[in-house]
Amino acid sequence: MGSMKSFIKAVRKAKTIADERAVIKKESAAIRTSFRDPNLDQTTRRINISKLLYLYIMGEKTHFGQVECLKLLVSQRFADKRLGYLATMLLLDENQEVLTLLTNSLDNDMQHPNSFIVGLALCCLGNIASSELARDLYVDVEKILNSSNNPYLKKKSTIVAAKLIEKEPDLLEIFIPKVPTLLNDKLPGPLLGTLKLIQSMYSVGTETDRKLLISSIPKLVEHLKRASTSGYMPDYDVAGITDPFLQVSLIQTIRVLAVDLNCPSNYLESVNDILTQVASNIENRKNSAYAIMYECIKAIFAIKSDQSLKILGVNLLGKFLSTRDNNIRYVALDTLLVVINIEPQAVQRHRTTIVNCLADGDISIRRRALELLFAIANEQNIRVLARELLQFLEKCTENDLKLYITSQLTLAVNKYSPNDKWHFDTLTKMLRLAGNYVTPDIISNILALIVQCDDMELKRHIVLRLFNLWSQDHSQYGLLLVTTWCIGEYYELIEGQQIEEDKQTITEKTVLKMFDLLLNNSTFSEQELVVITSYILTADIKLTVKFKKTESIEELRQILNIKSQDPNLEIQIKAIEYQEIFALDLALRKGLLARMPAPPIKLREAVSLHKNPSSKVQSALGASQAGSPNSNGKEVVFDNGGPDLLLDLMDDKPTGTNPVTQTHNTNDLLSDIFGTGSNPPPMKTSIVNASPNVGNPDAISAFKNDHLEVMMIPERFPGDGQATVKAIIKGSGVTSAGTVTKVQLLIAVPKTQKLVITSGSSSDTLDLAEPNSSILQTLSIQGKVGAKVKLRVKLNYKYNGVENDAMFDFAKFPANL
Repeated sequence: MGSMKSFIKAVRKAKTIADERAVIKKESAAIRTSFRDPNLDQTTRRINISKLLYLYIMGEKTHFGQVECLKLLVSQRFADKRLGYLATMLLLDENQEVLTLLTNSLDNDMQHPNSFIVGLALCCLGNIASSELARDLYVDVEKILNSSNNPYLKKKSTIVAAKLIEKEPDLLEIFIPKVPTLLNDKLPGPLLGTLKLIQSMYSVGTETDRKLLISSIPKLVEHLKRASTSGYMPDYDVAGITDPFLQVSLIQTIRVLAVDLNCPSNYLESVNDILTQVASNIENRKNSAYAIMYECIKAIFAIKSDQSLKILGVNLLGKFLSTRDNNIRYVALDTLLVVINIEPQAVQRHRTTIVNCLADGDISIRRRALELLFAIANEQNIRVLARELLQFLEKCTENDLKLYITSQLTLAVNKYSPNDKWHFDTLTKMLRLAGNYVTPDIISNILALIVQCDDMELKRHIVLRLFNLWSQDHSQYGLLLVTTWCIGEYYELIEGQQIEEDKQTITEKTVLKMFDLLLNNSTFSEQELVVITSYILTADIKLTVKFKKTESIEELRQILNIKSQDPNLEIQIKAIEYQEIFALDLALRKGLLARMPAPPIKLREAVSLHKNPSSKVQSALGASQAGSPNSNGKEVVFDNGGPDLLLDLMDDKPTGTNPVTQTHNTNDLLSDIFGTGSNPPPMKTSIVNASPNVGNPDAISAFKNDHLEVMMIPERFPGDGQATVKAIIKGSGVTSAGTVTKVQLLIAVPKTQKLVITSGSSSDTLDLAEPNSSILQTLSIQGKVGAKVKLRVKLNYKYNGVENDAMFDFAKFPANL
């Protein structure tokens, strides 16, 4: 067997994929054979493991070497252990059964006198720990945390403790008393680990645990003040900024704690002060400074901050926009899209800078700038923005951006146009510049607006302008469709008017010449020509009652005759149908071909260039919803291994990639989850009795305020890892009048459990004057047998039109899973 170097050379020398596969297959077979040798020495084993890592990087199968990685850990040589732990972290994960063999090695190495070997063991445990390993080895981590004076080990042990708590939340009780002592350490390394530990504890802790963690805010503010004002520290300086990693982590942790509803107002004041101080004093234009400023901005808009502080946050984003670094500019645009709804006026001040981003060479910058420009559009700036957007549309080469601009610009001018004339002039100019990138719904929308226009002089101006624009450019698909339809409908309004380009008068002959040009245009695709011909045929039959000259009417009839033999069936049918109409009596035909009545304009929703718009700045927002009952009692299944719709409520990170699934009506998933669909009429429901097989359990009050009370009924806890709970929302009795609407009950469970929520009510409205009015949710929980059921709940509702919310934890169930 050759060396690692010779193996890599052989792979690189392969001229074809087949040659490479042959080399890899041969070497894999040699490694397998070598592993079977009972007398295999550690040096050869280390070389084999190195080759396995190379195969892993190439995406090859390496499962056959997992046990050999563990054997390498037995060696007393540091080189062997280092490679063994690296291979273990890469080739194994927490779901591997062989992981149980690792427990003894980790236990021994975490008690090793060599601090670097202890560090290797801690790193491995933090990366691949399962809940079982966490329970078995937390004592070693705790011992290192308590006894070590080595900053290197203290930092690693706190980070690993945070990982273990995430895997096994019950361990929080072991480590949370150590937080005050850990916060007294001023060394950056251990302090970074402590901050990670606090964040993990907050994510899995109960309300009581969180209150204890919130009490550490003054200490965190003190550390941040010291880090931001300390002088030059060569070991921790990055581009003139003292320890930006620590400052960023401190701000992140403060934000996580300060968004809690139980955070005292005096703590919030101190947080506001320190954020103002940090954000105002950073003048450095390096990435390290921008990282701190960005975290300050996220914190400013996540917590209850002062108005002046929010304006400062927007101004900081304006500084981001003025840099030449496209990454920083993208972050600024992305964040401004989120804060636009919080501080619209402050964002408006940077409109010129945002417009300049449209000329950037980076497509991602242009896309984000476009979205932001449409977001800041209003009655005051629509003229300026429309002019800039039309100029960009004229030069734009990205087809998807053209579609986006035409769609959004149509919405914006419909909503904010100062007058009808400007409105139609902007839309016609857009048609002239958009080419073939105008969707049928936009064309339909523009035609409906023209039909609804009651001012005949304005309508004459619109049709004449369309004809003039078409005469200048015959290649604009959307423009010629709208123009053709308007000529058929309103020819009499422009008859005798002059064409701007050549000063010719618009006559019947001019229109027929236009039709001939369109029917013989070879610049459009076959499908586009079918649509164009259909529009011309419709205009053709309309004009048979508007034209006065016999020869012109005959030419219209000839067009119908020719197209009645067209190879396209759709055109052929339409032409034959119109021939039948043409054969009718003139008086009957005039009635049949009269002007079209004004159709309703379909409401269109704004679209985004991104499937998942960023919402990271407002970290306290966003959650999967168990309340706002969906109609028909649909059942929604939430898997805590899925996206962070649910866990964003607590600013937690997602724990997997499985999508949120729904057992019914998958096409309307979001409307069911978020209660955005239509609500059926309110239905009063009373508190129902529990299942008869467990008697009649008492309802436990979980939350109560002036308006609502949330009660939990432990309906079924058979002890087999499953439980059924009924959550009931009703009036609290404190306020006996008024209406509560849009009730939303947002519920999260630990990641080791799954929550299935079935709606028992079809309304999200409560009449407080009606004592029997209530909303019912049935919760089905699955998890490990004997695990404690913990619910984290956020209640949102409107009382007499005013929004209210409350958050609480509930774990007072009389039994476990």
